[in-house]
Amino acid sequence: MTSTPKKQASAEKNSVTKTRVRLLPEVRRRQILDAALIEFGSLGFTAASISKIAQRAGTSKANLYVHFANKDEIFETLLRDLLAPSQGFWQHVQGDLNLDDQIDTFIDKTYAGLTPQAVEVIRLVISESHRVPALIQRWHEETVMPARAEQQRQIDQYVAKGEMFANPLTDNFSFIMAPVLYAAVAKMIFDPNMAESEYQKIKETHRKVLHMLLKPQT
Repeated sequence: MTSTPKKQASAEKNSVTKTRVRLLPEVRRRQILDAALIEFGSLGFTAASISKIAQRAGTSKANLYVHFANKDEIFETLLRDLLAPSQGFWQHVQGDLNLDDQIDTFIDKTYAGLTPQAVEVIRLVISESHRVPALIQRWHEETVMPARAEQQRQIDQYVAKGEMFANPLTDNFSFIMAPVLYAAVAKMIFDPNMAESEYQKIKETHRKVLHMLLKPQT
């Protein structure tokens, strides 16, 4: 006796339900963010929809809303996670590292954070800032500016103690990230081989410049 199409469809649905795997919340959030980054990059923030993001992430709209309230929250999370100031600002290093070692640590950590995902978020900030200025402004005011102020406070202390050489860079230390942004742009516009070559040149030149500018004059 053969089964009817209705019974076959029901059996297939039950099979899918039984084999569905419940993911950990952090894993599902990561899938949603990865999917959103692709959708934002290909369609732009305005055209990308919660439905398309959920579909690409392999989940439902209802489940997506369990993790994120709306597109704005997803976009801001991408900014915070992939362009976190802690990945690109000078951090106070505990222990006996001298200034040379601290500079090398800063360079290596900062350029390692220039992942394909981070570069794509930078591209989004450039292309979408005029469409979602309030989102960019809020991220800048709530995340970037406090971290930048703390970084400048630490650098001022180094200079006051004579551990760094006072110069225009130490006066406005956020300028230290300019070469990193140039490296990100190189990754956006050049073919992979040329981009990697330019990335390495910028990284090592940046390292040498910091060693030259920050070390106390003897």
